[in-house]
Amino acid sequence: MTKIRRLTDSCVLVTSDSAATLFDPGFHTFGSEEIELETIGDVSRVFITHEHGDHAHPGFIAWLLDRGSDVQVFSNEAVAGLLAQHDIEVNTSVPEDTSVEDVLHEVIPDGSAPPNRAFTIEELFTHPGDSRQPSRSAPILALPLLVPWDSTTGAVQFARRLQPRQVIPVHDFYLNEMGRRFITEMAGGVLAKDGIELVKLDWGDSFSF
Repeated sequence: MTKIRRLTDSCVLVTSDSAATLFDPGFHTFGSEEIELETIGDVSRVFITHEHGDHAHPGFIAWLLDRGSDVQVFSNEAVAGLLAQHDIEVNTSVPEDTSVEDVLHEVIPDGSAPPNRAFTIEELFTHPGDSRQPSRSAPILALPLLVPWDSTTGAVQFARRLQPRQVIPVHDFYLNEMGRRFITEMAGGVLAKDGIELVKLDWGDSFSF
C-alpha cells in the first residue's frame, strides 16, 4: 500500500513499502504552523525539484536530517550548490526506483527560469516541481494549480497533455481555505470530463491506494 499525504503547498509525503519520500520541503510547511511537524514521521529520503525557498528551505531540510542519520537528499546541481552553503549534502544521482526529467522552471516575473528536476517514483507518482515541461507522468500527478508563473487554465492543459489517472492539487499557498476549495472544485470538474480524477487533498490530508 502507498500513502500520499499533502502537507502544505507543494510539500508532499509519499510512503510506500520501500521508502518514505518527502518532496519539496519549503518554508510554508516549516514556518506556517499549519502542520504539526512531528506528524510527518520517519523520512528516508528528500526529493527537491528546484532551489526556490518555497520548495527548498535549508532549516526544514536540516531539521529532517537531524531526525535520522540515514536520510538522503536528492536534487539537481543548482540545489546542491545552494545547500552546500548550509553544510547539507545533496546527491545528484537518480535513485534506483526513480526516474527524472531535467527541465526548466517556468519563467517567473523577474525573467528567470532556473533548472527544475521532475521526479517520478516507483512508476506511481510524479512531482513536476514548477514546470509544465515534463513529457510524461505516472498514474498520479502533483498538479500546481494556481501559481505566479501560470494559471489554472494552464494547469488543466498540462494535465490533459500528460493524461494521468489522478491528480492531487499543489502550489496554492496564497489562497485561503475557501479559495483552495473553489479552485480545486473548478479544476476537478473540468478534468473529470477528460477522465482525470482530481483527488481533493487540502493541507494535511492524505489518501492510500
